[in-house]
Amino acid sequence: MQFLPQPDGLMTDHWQPAVRAFFLVGLLVTGATAQPAVSGRTDRVKVTAVQISGYDKGELPRADKHPVEQLIPHIESASRDRSQLVVFPEYVLGHIKVPGPETQRIAAAARAGAIYVIVGCWEVLDDSTFANTALVFDRGGEIVGKYRKTHAAVDHFDASGSPWQNPPAGKSAAWMVENDPEWIMQSGQELPVFELDFGKVGIMTCYDGWFPEPARILSLKGAELIVWINGRRGNVEDFIVRTTMFQSHVSIVTTNQAYGGGTMIGDATRRPDVIVARGVDRQESAISATLDLKKLRTVRRQSRNFRRRRPDLYGPLTTPVEKILESTLDDR
Repeated sequence: MQFLPQPDGLMTDHWQPAVRAFFLVGLLVTGATAQPAVSGRTDRVKVTAVQISGYDKGELPRADKHPVEQLIPHIESASRDRSQLVVFPEYVLGHIKVPGPETQRIAAAARAGAIYVIVGCWEVLDDSTFANTALVFDRGGEIVGKYRKTHAAVDHFDASGSPWQNPPAGKSAAWMVENDPEWIMQSGQELPVFELDFGKVGIMTCYDGWFPEPARILSLKGAELIVWINGRRGNVEDFIVRTTMFQSHVSIVTTNQAYGGGTMIGDATRRPDVIVARGVDRQESAISATLDLKKLRTVRRQSRNFRRRRPDLYGPLTTPVEKILESTLDDR
């Protein structure tokens, strides 16, 4: 597995005005270049996205609850269906040690089916803290990568503990810290791209996808496919998926837990409709689609969106948050 280079370009198309206004900043991100990495790549890849309910966000482990038992049949089914990658939702496995009994079961299924698996969990760390982690299993059942959620979905409180930005009704900062694990999780510090045998994959977790920068950076690093795992009661936003595919020219697989919705697969090379498969909202489902990676790579090489970037203008994107709040956003 290697971190990968900046691609050549993105495909142009007609702008959709509504999403353009919302995600214009997605075009304003700097990116680093690196030496090309050699990989065995395929022209097409079949992927499966599974919408299933396991552990909820703040739910602690229970002796009678073992979501991994629900995952195994989906891994086996995806393998029989000749998928090369199967993706599950955010923190569906709950609080687990890695490696541990749950990962051993998944590893055995991945190895038996010769299939890649990406699945979310609360990874319990050695110091008893935890991270919102997406695990990447290869075809041999080895954990070859981890992505830890970088953007915590928490509200802001001032020094007195009083909420001031979108607080849950009647909830204090102390209550949030005790009941919402994202307040105390160990956030990720990098946006890695994983080189799998069919191509280059980046991962976003839930709230990460509400920021245009992570997807842009993943694409600049060479990601051809972004896996966006979620665990929320609402639907994964269709317009974010479509806009991200257009702006950063990556295909996208989204998953959500079955109490929500919006599990979908998007092929960035398809026109007019880039969404090629959708799950049924608020119920367990599994969807599959074949993505055209050869065409995607051609379009990225020939397009102008990356070539015409102006990194010399994008400095404000790296300005510390506190300084931005003081100068432009904090109107209290």
